[in-house]
Amino acid sequence: MRHLQGASNNLVVEMQITDREKFFNYFRMTPEILEELLTLVGPPIQKKEVCRIPISPRTRLQLTLRWLAFGDSLASHSYAFRIASNTASKIVRETCTALWEVLKDKVFLQPTVEKWQQVADKFQEICQFPNCIRSIDEKHIIVQAPPNSGSSYYNYKGNHSINLLAVSDANCCFSIVDIGAEGRRCDAGVFASSDLARLLHTNSLQLPPDRHLDSSGFKFPYVLVGDEAFLLTSYMMRPYPQSGNLTVTKKIFNYRLSRARRTVECSFGILATRWRIFRQPIIAHISTAKIAVQATTAVHNFIMKRELQLEPTERTYSVLSSNERNITSTGIENVRNYSARRNVEAIRIRDSFAMYFETVNPLDWQWRKALNNEY
Repeated sequence: MRHLQGASNNLVVEMQITDREKFFNYFRMTPEILEELLTLVGPPIQKKEVCRIPISPRTRLQLTLRWLAFGDSLASHSYAFRIASNTASKIVRETCTALWEVLKDKVFLQPTVEKWQQVADKFQEICQFPNCIRSIDEKHIIVQAPPNSGSSYYNYKGNHSINLLAVSDANCCFSIVDIGAEGRRCDAGVFASSDLARLLHTNSLQLPPDRHLDSSGFKFPYVLVGDEAFLLTSYMMRPYPQSGNLTVTKKIFNYRLSRARRTVECSFGILATRWRIFRQPIIAHISTAKIAVQATTAVHNFIMKRELQLEPTERTYSVLSSNERNITSTGIENVRNYSARRNVEAIRIRDSFAMYFETVNPLDWQWRKALNNEY
């Protein structure tokens, strides 16, 4: 029955031959990228033939991508692929795990001094923010209430969630992700306990040395840029607080920082638009929800890196229509902002960047944007 009427051998084949646009809408990738992905993930999900012919890796991958792409009931997709719903649930967990294990070392950050410098140069080119090594943000991924979890996953907006802490490069690819912290925890707390924070705090990430950007004699460190939910440190720049009257210098800094931060917001925007599992609460066991989020971030990077090799007019995954940009994803929420503790060295670094943006490396339009509070 599956071979004769299942979507994998009928509808999918028809779309691949006659309608590539529908194929992209169905799986969120082109046939060529899906075939490349199948080559990588196929061997780990191949099952041995014992009493009956096993479900093929192709069908397993297609079922999983279809669920991630649309996020509705897994049972509905199991009907389309002619697979029992309990088998479909097991297939999704196994395939998401395989996607993460196969892709994580290929598509996420492998830090070296040269790679950090390349990223900083790209931020300077695209966002005009020097010495920026990544932008960082965190979102609540809404899930169904886990059994017997109490208030552990209950966030300040009244939903149950897990946290997705992500660091993005200037091309809207995720460099580092930290997935699964309980929703009751805040950005600062999740980041402070992450491996990334530990490596930054101990100078173990092979960052380039501080360097002069102007004639002031001040050496500027390489920094992450985040919003008000993160603490200001020597390696983390956040905006000046909006309370009170900001000087023009501080407003310009906030505008320039917001330009750099847009890369991670763009990354989340593309992720939520393409993978509609984030359009609504994830109805799955908490462990399945975590591995599903891991898989989508890895596949997102895999596709984004392939599209960077194409001309801009040939890209489909990373280009959103005006309608897609206006869609609200109820499965992803922002986190709460927090007041920053005073850090004298970090304040000096931020003030130095602010003066640099105003006097040494200004943009023609930054005063208009700053004075109109367009950031």
